[in-house]
Amino acid sequence: MKRDWMKIILGIYTLFIIFIFYLPLILVAILSFKSDASITFPILGFSLYWYIGPPGLVGTSGFTSGIFYDPQIGQAIINSIVLGIATAVIVVPLVICAALTLRYAFKGRDLIFYLLLAGFVMPAIIIGLGANIFYKTVGITEYSIWTVLPLHVVYTMPFGLILTMARFDPLMVEYENVARVLGASGWKVFRKITFPLIRTQVISTFFFAFTLSLSEFLRSSFVIAGVGTIPT
Repeated sequence: MKRDWMKIILGIYTLFIIFIFYLPLILVAILSFKSDASITFPILGFSLYWYIGPPGLVGTSGFTSGIFYDPQIGQAIINSIVLGIATAVIVVPLVICAALTLRYAFKGRDLIFYLLLAGFVMPAIIIGLGANIFYKTVGITEYSIWTVLPLHVVYTMPFGLILTMARFDPLMVEYENVARVLGASGWKVFRKITFPLIRTQVISTFFFAFTLSLSEFLRSSFVIAGVGTIPT
């Protein structure tokens, strides 16, 4: 009976946290149907102005006031998705290699670990401004989503690294050692034992990197030009 009550309380608490987490998104979605530009309640009138523009202009040439008729919105969505996927694809192998290396004790391991975390710990404005200065120093003046990519990799990698390293334990090393004793190559040990044990963390790292890249603004704003991503 006590266990049932604990499940009920935990379920209510979980639903409450989910509600608090998604409440801002719900409010933004509701307020987007307001007829004016204010972001306050009460809503005095509902309108599709911000989606299709003012009445009477739909379909006319040069109409770009609604987001459905703005060509830059579509390109920004494509740029965001491409950048997010590229970030995730690069971050996943980097995280796997770093986690496999840092699980062993060696001189300088802690220094390397904290340097990898710097991309998350350092203020976004410092990273963005530093990247802007670096690009100008080396002669890169044409900014695009590809000049943003290194910043997103540096920013999202620490999340995946912490997530993946938490999965490693001494028992996993024992499994790998036994496989090597039985004649398995290093690649086979990784493919048959190590990777299956960290598969969930690898998948989570991919989606973490994609999601964080999709919503990143401040770092990107320093090194992107033209039609950027959705946040920029």
